[in-house]
Amino acid sequence: MERYTSLEQALQDPSLVIITDNISSQIELDKIYLRYKVLPKRQKRFSNYYSDEFLGHNVPVMYYLLKEKLISDKDIFKDLDLPKDTVIVSEPDLYYKEDSFNSGETNICFILGHSGSGKSIMARTIEGDDTDHIELDDLLLTKDHFTMDELEEYSDMFYSFFNGEGAKYYIGVEERNDIPKEEYEDKVFVDFVKFATDYAKLHRDRKYIIDGIWIYLYFDDPSVFKDYAVFIKGTSFLKSKIRAIKREMQRDKEILQDRKEMFDREVRNYLLDEEKINSYRKYFGDSPDTIFREEPDDAPKKIDIVINEVDSIDKCFVNGDKDGITAIMKKAEENAELSNFSRLWIINECRSALEELEE
Repeated sequence: MERYTSLEQALQDPSLVIITDNISSQIELDKIYLRYKVLPKRQKRFSNYYSDEFLGHNVPVMYYLLKEKLISDKDIFKDLDLPKDTVIVSEPDLYYKEDSFNSGETNICFILGHSGSGKSIMARTIEGDDTDHIELDDLLLTKDHFTMDELEEYSDMFYSFFNGEGAKYYIGVEERNDIPKEEYEDKVFVDFVKFATDYAKLHRDRKYIIDGIWIYLYFDDPSVFKDYAVFIKGTSFLKSKIRAIKREMQRDKEILQDRKEMFDREVRNYLLDEEKINSYRKYFGDSPDTIFREEPDDAPKKIDIVINEVDSIDKCFVNGDKDGITAIMKKAEENAELSNFSRLWIINECRSALEELEE
């Protein structure tokens, strides 16, 4: 592919999609981003490379930055009567039945909190070789992002669900359009959580960590989880929102953006979540099995390490640097400080990039 030395040159290439900061409406922004989403993965990588080269951010980053700017310009908070401490001040993290989970007496743990609050980071700090960590976001459009072999490598629980009673949910974007909302997104999370609790009881040799906002969105009654470990991030709405923007702009570009388009949740909905989260905090906070702990300062740094590695993979891809990608993969394989989930994330991205370079 021809290499460009200016933004203007890259914008003239019809095979690329680059979002600039001169877009004035959400509709226009979404149309451009939709064009990016349907690009072949190779062209996504090149679009991200030139976007980062000339604008300082890749395409998903530009999308979310501009989206936030457009939302801010609308002044959506002006008619909301919000207690400032709820929005700004974080609370300690809540750990219900932590000792029970650590000992193996309880072998399934649910982690919830605002999107961007650090749920996945919390999970990765407690997982081990005998632990499956499942992010509920991965239930969406699974067929587009995981083969059945990859699902089995990810988690036996996940694989068993989609290979069994959850087979009808193993779909991609094309199938999604033919299925009513009430038959897909309104059911998949509930069905999986019920499956997961039954599966965990039958597989006592492993532990299972399940995190996602969908827990409190689809289960109004916290008592449903009273027999299991429940950890709740206390990160405030504002801090969570900032983290979510950074993460969603920098993680795996294809997976997260499809999901965000499908479940577009504006700031108002984030704030409505606070009431649901508080109902869980109140229920479990009164239990003698609950302890509270402040978030460790270095937690966000752990995920940043992984994000930086994934960004490096894209740069190596654009430059045709197979040795660089192989080196990143080898480094991940040998890095004892990485969790199993993080290691698999980096290795799979390396493999994908190497396969694309062979095409």
